[in-house]
Amino acid sequence: MIVATYNEITTIGNRLENLIKLNYPKKMYEIIVVDSGSTDNTRDIVHNVIRNLNANDPSIRLITEEQRNGKSSALNLGIKYSRGDIILVVDANSTYDENILYEIIPHFKDNSIGAVSGRYNVQNQDSKIPQAEAFYWQIENATFKGESSLDSISTVIGGISAWRKNLVTFSTQAISEDLDMTMTLRKKGYKIKYEPYAVVYEPAAGTVEDQILQRKRTCLGTIQCMVKHWRDILTPKNMYFNFIFPSHKIIPMFSPFIFILLTITYLLVEKNAVIIAHLLVCVGLSFICYLLLVKYISDDSSRAKPMSLDSIINIGKYVLLNEYIILLAWYNYVFSNYSVLWEKPQSTRITELGSVLNE
Repeated sequence: MIVATYNEITTIGNRLENLIKLNYPKKMYEIIVVDSGSTDNTRDIVHNVIRNLNANDPSIRLITEEQRNGKSSALNLGIKYSRGDIILVVDANSTYDENILYEIIPHFKDNSIGAVSGRYNVQNQDSKIPQAEAFYWQIENATFKGESSLDSISTVIGGISAWRKNLVTFSTQAISEDLDMTMTLRKKGYKIKYEPYAVVYEPAAGTVEDQILQRKRTCLGTIQCMVKHWRDILTPKNMYFNFIFPSHKIIPMFSPFIFILLTITYLLVEKNAVIIAHLLVCVGLSFICYLLLVKYISDDSSRAKPMSLDSIINIGKYVLLNEYIILLAWYNYVFSNYSVLWEKPQSTRITELGSVLNE
């Protein structure tokens, strides 16, 4: 397990405590923390955890980069010093279900599988924006399940992605190293699978500003990968590049332009009846899709229950916010206003330090 850190004083103690307590033979996994130039006491906390390890606890090692070079650089350094055959990328601010390794590792018995990802659950569903994001992730998780059955998932989830070590070197130029490596492995013929019972919990960005910060980076990474892998997209050789990636990743990146074009079309059409008919069809189809989603969610007790009208309106606002963020991402990409280094949304960081810190 590799945890890349930069100024994670508020999260790293809880994170390591969670990893130590996983339900798996302790000598069968190791934890590597790669700290990249932290200016707080992140390293001191890691050292404190290591000093307090018991004989039956998994091995924990701290590797340091004095200069911050991005997540890919940190992960590659961790891979270099790792001893296992499977690499699990871990976010510092997330929490794993205790049985996660028992759910993920068996997939690698199939030599055609290069990576496995799990199910992402929003941890802080106590305000409107995280609630809307939680619904978004319910849709994403359902989509991943279908994609995995067809071929491969469109992308792994960064905080719960397991890889065959011998296949992986992350691009230090990639904004979204997880998506870039997913596409690279699929080009090489390996499949990327989804395990719904391998669950990770993570706080969602709780403010509009933090949503923009986080989602814009994701969109920038998607656009970058679209450009980098354009040949494989235009000449697809498997279901992933032929259908899964275009439908899940490319179309959403153009959805704001589709909305704008549709608005212009409405303004140019002189017959109101045509506009009304089109709107009614769109609303009707959207309502049918909503009912199907509610049924899917209701049939699984692990998911949230059907929502109120206020929640539906909130989701609509969240969709519009995301359309705006996609436009911002395109603007930043066109004018090269981006970096592999990124500012963390502070609302996704837990402010309480774990019990490990006080030992």
